[in-house]
Amino acid sequence: MYDNSLYFSTVAENTSSILTDNAIEKGKFILATIHRNNNTDEPERLNALFSAINKIATENNITVVLPLHPRTAKLLPQNLNAELYSTVKTNKLIKIIPPVSFLEMIALEKNAELVITDSGGVQKEAFFFEKPCIILRSETEWVELVECGSAKITDADEQKIIEAYRHFKDNKKLQFPKLFGNGKASEFICSEILTHIH
Repeated sequence: MYDNSLYFSTVAENTSSILTDNAIEKGKFILATIHRNNNTDEPERLNALFSAINKIATENNITVVLPLHPRTAKLLPQNLNAELYSTVKTNKLIKIIPPVSFLEMIALEKNAELVITDSGGVQKEAFFFEKPCIILRSETEWVELVECGSAKITDADEQKIIEAYRHFKDNKKLQFPKLFGNGKASEFICSEILTHIH
């Protein structure tokens, strides 16, 4: 997965126009993704998540880019408090965009300042590109990311999300140890196969 992300990040850099198309400045935005049904389907959780995102964007004058999953898009009008829904929709710092392709997602991850997500894969990709990650779940498959300090689990707790953002904003010297190899596993495997074929 690490090899794959590194390779396609180069491809994305040369082919994706997601940043310019949406007037997004490299390194000056937060990437957020919300799609898990326990977050989208439960109004209390969804309100907490969007309230936190709105406050982080407004209080820090930072753009939040939110490629919106179809389920989230469908449930926002009915599950968000009407006032919050209106605030989020009119907040110029919150860029809600349609779902993006794999390459576009890689380009966003690589160029974000920080990632806020409930996606397992996005957590890991954020680590590959050395981006701090706020995990909108009660647990993670990738406990090593939390243990090394590059990610924080906040669940759908508004205050914890805001505090996690402040923590990462104030702590720039994070550790991203090579937990998943050097990104050349596929080359090594192919080399070994060729060695044993001859």
